[in-house]
Amino acid sequence: MEADHWHQRWQEGRIGFHQGKPNIWLLKFYSELELTPGEPLLLPLCGKSVDLVWLAEQGHPVIGVELSDIAIRDFFKEQQLSASEHSQTHFKQWQSGPLTLLEGDFFDLSHQDLGNCRVLFDRAALVALPAEMRQRYAAHTARLLTAGSRILLVTTDYPQHEKSPPPFAVSDEEVRALYGEHFTIELLHSENLSNGQDPLSKRGYLSG
Repeated sequence: MEADHWHQRWQEGRIGFHQGKPNIWLLKFYSELELTPGEPLLLPLCGKSVDLVWLAEQGHPVIGVELSDIAIRDFFKEQQLSASEHSQTHFKQWQSGPLTLLEGDFFDLSHQDLGNCRVLFDRAALVALPAEMRQRYAAHTARLLTAGSRILLVTTDYPQHEKSPPPFAVSDEEVRALYGEHFTIELLHSENLSNGQDPLSKRGYLSG
């Protein structure tokens, strides 16, 4: 999925992936990240996720990366927050207290943009990308995060022919192939959510 695809979806309001409350897997497994007070987190392809606010409320600086200025403007409007704006080399930075949203392409993100951030929460980034982009995404993530970094990853797996992506089906085996060289992978939870309307199962991974 190229940038134009996501810009069009936000322009047309086709954002069924958006959740109006904090992600249930984040709430359930937040403690597994063993975060220290004030430790920052990164949320790639964040949209207007309310997970940003929930994590900030736990006392963490939060960095979100998002292509769409519509998503970012909607986020601050819906959360009733004012934000300062200034341009960087590859990103437009929106800042409001502990929340920093970088408007631009995740693949342009560098260590300099992250500072000392060593924790990543991925609820819907990996599964939003086709296979060849997932490989690029995982490789870029591994380059960004230093030794000892942690990732809380939520994926979904299902027979790909049964549903038009996104989300894309990502198997346990693919997660290990993508991240196993750089991270120790622990399966925290696997749940069958199959029913007549939604033959999906979601998984969470903690890497570090």
